[in-house]
Amino acid sequence: MIGRVVVMEPVDYERWLNTGRPAESIALTGERLFRERGCSGCHSVNSKFHAPPLEGVFGKSSPLENGEIVPMDERYVRDSILLPGKEIAKGYQNIMPSYAGQLSEEEIMQLIAYLKSIGNQNPPDESK
Repeated sequence: MIGRVVVMEPVDYERWLNTGRPAESIALTGERLFRERGCSGCHSVNSKFHAPPLEGVFGKSSPLENGEIVPMDERYVRDSILLPGKEIAKGYQNIMPSYAGQLSEEEIMQLIAYLKSIGNQNPPDESK
């Protein structure tokens, strides 16, 4: 059996306890957060910034600038959000800001759920 433990600050835990069941799915909340926090402004085909598209990548392996190949899993996404310079995707520059201290653990999990939900989609054609 596999499980997951999330450690929270007491204030965050109390808020979580009092919020009850979410009105929308965690992936839908993550999609909303993805847009509200501006992630979609860089991680889209029409972006003026050269950031990797995220459709169709979760669960697959991807090369890094340093030559390593890593799985695009929960650890990678979390590190990319909090420590964006740690592992740079091949062909991209280290331009993403860190969201450390700006997102709660719950919000990070929502973003991960959203990226998982679009993991089966085909990546957009960047040549258009």
